[in-house]
Amino acid sequence: MKLMTIGLDGVSPVLVEKWIDHLPNLRGLRNDGVQGVLESVVPPSSVPAWQCFATGKNPAKIGVWGFISIGPDKRVRKGRTTPDLGCFWDKCSQAGQRVGVFNVPGTYPPYAINGFMVSGFPTPPGKVWSYPKGLMSKIDRAVGGYEIDVPLTKPSEMRGGEEAYLAQVERLHRKSVNAAKLLLEWFNPQVFVMTLQGIDMVQHDFWRYMGNDGSPYSNVVRDWYVKLDAAVGELRRFAAPETTTLVLSDHGSAPVSTSLHVNELLRAEGLLKLRNSRNVKQSGAFYTKMRQLILRSLTPDAIRAIYKVTPSSVAHKLTVSAKLERTLTHLTENIDWEQSQAFSTGGHQAAIYTNLHQNKTGSNTEPDEVVSTICGLFNNLRHPRTGEKLRPVFHFRKKVFWGPYENEAPNLCVELFSEKEKIHMNPILGGGKMWSFSPHLSAEHVRQGFWSMVGPNIVSGLRMDASILDLAPTVLSLLGLGVSPDLDGRVLAEMFK
Repeated sequence: MKLMTIGLDGVSPVLVEKWIDHLPNLRGLRNDGVQGVLESVVPPSSVPAWQCFATGKNPAKIGVWGFISIGPDKRVRKGRTTPDLGCFWDKCSQAGQRVGVFNVPGTYPPYAINGFMVSGFPTPPGKVWSYPKGLMSKIDRAVGGYEIDVPLTKPSEMRGGEEAYLAQVERLHRKSVNAAKLLLEWFNPQVFVMTLQGIDMVQHDFWRYMGNDGSPYSNVVRDWYVKLDAAVGELRRFAAPETTTLVLSDHGSAPVSTSLHVNELLRAEGLLKLRNSRNVKQSGAFYTKMRQLILRSLTPDAIRAIYKVTPSSVAHKLTVSAKLERTLTHLTENIDWEQSQAFSTGGHQAAIYTNLHQNKTGSNTEPDEVVSTICGLFNNLRHPRTGEKLRPVFHFRKKVFWGPYENEAPNLCVELFSEKEKIHMNPILGGGKMWSFSPHLSAEHVRQGFWSMVGPNIVSGLRMDASILDLAPTVLSLLGLGVSPDLDGRVLAEMFK
């Protein structure tokens, strides 16, 4: 094997450093190779971060903005990995190398390569999730029913609570690791790329318990870092002396306990108008209520069994991904597009779009003026409970997006921080409430991720921070393939012997 890439979704460099004495495999990578902070893209979401990693290009060059986004036609669309994006594994495949791609977010539907591809989440239930197609049944039999994600779950709402959720994440993780090892045995790829998502799932719901010694869940996040470290060790046993191993996260994480309903902020300032403020149209309310009822009433095993036999068109509507689709569809159905100057799709960095049209009054406010107004709003925000002045971080379209799809990019992306936490940006519209102190998640993505690389041509013991966009050109250079001049990252030549 020439290259083994192991993605650890959501791993924080801060927590790796904090618990490094408990992480022998990551510590070994640090000592024998290079390690540092990996700056993710805007937005630091698994999609498009994994696609940007694989291509070395910013979102405006590949047209992928998230799992779900709203296009210029005001329609909800999904971010997907396709052969024309130019992922490094496709270039390796085209060069005749055997390639394996396993469980990378946003890789549904799978497509033909010189090797195999197993889709990551979100993958609709009942659909083909592998190339070649026959690989599905082989993996299913080998691991006792392969699972791509944990369906329908939110610990605080589900029957069995945290314990039931952790059991599902553990089962998902073990099947993922076992399937990855079997695929390495069956195909012996020269280039292998995979991700494990357990850390991200656990951090989202159990970060709140860290430091709370009275909670039975106080060490859950640390224990999962230990578990993922062990998985790295298991997988590296398949590496040969000539193998270069890259371990990375697509983004980091930070605690969150407060949500700002960003569209309600824009609405309060007159920048966003509703079609009918007294009768906000609801999207998919039936499926939202059904999902809540299922979570409260059925055990996780029963949910999983029903989920597998339910027609995919119905089962999909009960997933977390479909819930996000409904939220954005709700926006498109209720915004008065002729009178509004801005709206937000929320996210880990609130994506704000401005000046989409000429309104009825005939005025056509310049985007920069609207952006300036919105920046002023965020600069003056204070925490509603403590009175603390909040710290916004602004990412402007002209500075972070460039490429053929840049006109589809948000005009402004905003992160908001208190002294100790990040503020979640909730896009829900219509409730009239601007702040919430019970956000869906207790940890949220930040741009500071983790990376480490070790191999026969890599300098030992080097500390180096990098951009996630640097890794594709660096990998292509290591594999002796050409590095296209249109890549946004650079070859990290200083780490080569």
